[in-house]
Amino acid sequence: MRLKLHIDGASRGNPGPAGIGVVLQDVQGHTVVEMGEYLGETTNNVAEYRALLRGLDRARELGASQIEIYADSALLVKQLQGAYRVRSAQLAPLHARAKQALAGFSDWSITHVSRAYNAAADALANRAIDERAGALADGHGVDNLRRRLERLAAGLDGVMGVGIKSSWDGLELYLEPDRTFPTASVFKIPVLLELLLQAEEGRLSLDERVPVTEAAKSPGSGVLKELTSSPVLSLSDLAMLMVVISDNTATDILMGRVGIEAINRRLASWGFRVTRVAMDCRRLLFELAGRPGGPFTPEARLEVEQILRTRPRVFAGRPYADTENNVTTPREMIALLEMLVTEGRLPRSVREQALFYLRKQQVRDRLPLHLPPGTDIAHKTGSIAGVRNDAGVLFAPRGPVLVCAFTRDLKVDLDGAMAIAEVGRLVYEAFA
Repeated sequence: MRLKLHIDGASRGNPGPAGIGVVLQDVQGHTVVEMGEYLGETTNNVAEYRALLRGLDRARELGASQIEIYADSALLVKQLQGAYRVRSAQLAPLHARAKQALAGFSDWSITHVSRAYNAAADALANRAIDERAGALADGHGVDNLRRRLERLAAGLDGVMGVGIKSSWDGLELYLEPDRTFPTASVFKIPVLLELLLQAEEGRLSLDERVPVTEAAKSPGSGVLKELTSSPVLSLSDLAMLMVVISDNTATDILMGRVGIEAINRRLASWGFRVTRVAMDCRRLLFELAGRPGGPFTPEARLEVEQILRTRPRVFAGRPYADTENNVTTPREMIALLEMLVTEGRLPRSVREQALFYLRKQQVRDRLPLHLPPGTDIAHKTGSIAGVRNDAGVLFAPRGPVLVCAFTRDLKVDLDGAMAIAEVGRLVYEAFA
């Protein structure tokens, strides 16, 4: 059996109070075991080795014969790969024990990763220290949660904004609350709300059927653009595709039906100063490809898809701008999400329908990634190069928790997704 082992050691003071974090996953990436243990007073390097040894012991107990190790300590990785000599008398016996333990596996590898990619193990190590020190500041552990989020954001090569609010007592926590972020496909939440409100107002019917023609297809995510037939779908089915797999063609058909101006009038009427929808998916992706003027033909769509697969990452132009772009802020997104779970601006039927769609989300590599199976969360992700986002409602035992995480200027997109996954884990631990 092959397992993946993520390890991290943390020390406050180096030497100082130290802890280890261990996460074991199967080859599909599902968590099998996670552990955090307090070590007492020691150095960060010792903690890293202790985490490795503890993880290897646990992997053997589970019957693993092959192991892939991921660590954010370059020293430990280089020493085990033989690139660095072990000069520390303190580390030499730990290194020898590690080599002996690794020899018990038929195959092993070790890879240096960023802290963001190793966030789950890092959180376990720091939580072990926090719990030993009694670091929880109050019933929600808000101060502790803030420290962890700040540490997570500081370790990300990019910019992260976070918003969190508990519905039962109004407790709020933000990182970069008023920073403008490109929404990417998170803008589909306002599109969904406008669609449902127009249906509620009798201006359209969700049963209305629309043909998906070749000319209507948009580049980017989704399945409708790949179909060789021209299906006729209801507005409700298009909304489901827009949310659950972020289908861009479905989104643009719906935006054409409800109108971009109507979406923005609604947002303005709710008092949002920043949150706007300036472009549909087609125009956004043509802008990304350097073809802002089109022509928006099926042939050009295929060319744009090819350009987006091969062009260098340059975070410039309208899709990354703070104006004339699809944008929001963490504070405004939390206010928008709050409308889904509180009486007032949205009719109950609209709130229930919106949450029904958002609960069906199939892209689960961000906020829900590390949550226990069956956790109730309604959310919408968003992605363009250098941007990874997620926003939604986590239904905790005490009530809904509103949470959003936005990133921009990412050097590695996966790091942004993994950081957002860690936000989901930390929020779940704090509130659920």
